[in-house]
Amino acid sequence: MTRALQIDRNTGHVHVAGSLITPAITPEQLGAGFQIGDSRPVLVGDREVPCRFARTSLQEGHLGIDLSLRFESEQLVSLFIALTDPSIPSNSDDDFYASIPLREKLHQRWLSEQLGELNGTLAHFPWGTAGIARDKSENVFIYLHNRNNSWVFSD
Repeated sequence: MTRALQIDRNTGHVHVAGSLITPAITPEQLGAGFQIGDSRPVLVGDREVPCRFARTSLQEGHLGIDLSLRFESEQLVSLFIALTDPSIPSNSDDDFYASIPLREKLHQRWLSEQLGELNGTLAHFPWGTAGIARDKSENVFIYLHNRNNSWVFSD
């Protein structure tokens, strides 16, 4: 099967919808399939930096893929990938919270297919880090942080 989104294990580059996403890409270089948000100030450590996100949604078989790119000072620093599988119940709050382990396994399996078997929820590569996390609302996602990310790779 052709993948809608492919991560290069050696470089961390992402092939998506005919485009190549690298740490050097800017929001203006993204394809028309991306929705690019406005810049807003955010705190990174103890300093304020302009931040904006670009988003796109893809379909890979029955799997939904939401890709979000985070730019700080117009530099790509992180990618976030959220997967949805219609076979995992999430219609009610009870279903949503009960499905956390299934959603974590889905993300772990997908990321392992992309980057090889991972031990735990965090993997280090020469190009950056990758892993599985949950936000405050218990949404599960994959993250890729490249070396532009000063919060993760501070000196």
